[in-house]
Amino acid sequence: MPCRVGDMDSISARFQPSVRIGNWVEENCLEEDKIVNFKKQRDRGELLVEKARTLYDNFHKEIVLAAPKQTIIFGAIVQLMPIHINISDMDTTDLNAALSVVINEKVVRKSQSINEDCELSVAPSKRPCVRNSFKIVSGDGRDRTGENIKYGQRFQLQCMASEHDPIVLYSGPKRCNLQQGVHATYLSHKNGELNLNLGLVHRSKFNCPDNDIPLAYTNWFCRHVDPKQRFESEGEDIPSNSPLVIVHATTNRNLAAENVLIQTLFGPEFLVSVQNYRNIYRHEIWKNVWMISNGHQTGSKSANSTSH
Repeated sequence: MPCRVGDMDSISARFQPSVRIGNWVEENCLEEDKIVNFKKQRDRGELLVEKARTLYDNFHKEIVLAAPKQTIIFGAIVQLMPIHINISDMDTTDLNAALSVVINEKVVRKSQSINEDCELSVAPSKRPCVRNSFKIVSGDGRDRTGENIKYGQRFQLQCMASEHDPIVLYSGPKRCNLQQGVHATYLSHKNGELNLNLGLVHRSKFNCPDNDIPLAYTNWFCRHVDPKQRFESEGEDIPSNSPLVIVHATTNRNLAAENVLIQTLFGPEFLVSVQNYRNIYRHEIWKNVWMISNGHQTGSKSANSTSH
């Protein structure tokens, strides 16, 4: 039966371009819910962009180092800086790299400050800040503030975070099942074997009976950079801004700056591990040679890096 003109007009009016089809009501409600949730997150400061801004502000807050002295003392705020980083086709003279705390991307949403889920790297240091500065405290539990630190004397490296429950740097040997003692996102190898990692732990956990991290794992000490002078230098004051070797007391392995670049939230940085790197003469190579800086002097560092 042929359609009449009136019927055609009613059909065309019913299906004009302005007529909505499908689940348009649900789609509208979904969009409105998204906008409402976005505004709530914005008001509570839960947006990722705002968390990232807070993270950068917290980690890059400027820190004043200890007054420059000839020696390193307990209680001083310092930076741990590799004397030299040997990267082919890359000039690292003015890099001023320093041991730094780096946060994992997965942790940003729940925390924007230094915590136990953070990791360590070697990062360019334009100025001392929260993420690349550490307080040196005694490793025997006694308050030795103001005393000179000696070669071979145990110390701990405390992050510039919460004072009432300090976070300290630690490492540890592999477990009985050969798994790493410290979980880390970024891994390095030596001759095909995984190097030991660095981690962070709250000091209060050492008082917990179920804690599996011994206090000894947080202890470090320094050795003279020249193996021939280590016996004589034992017990002498540690000079600031001078080459030395930083040793993890439990594993007897050295703090090592790796020539491996990783991408972090703060940009490209270098891996750091706990591993011994020596040449055929049993001398530590550049990866194990650091300086403890309490207001570093670029000129002296450049001279040292040239000699190494």
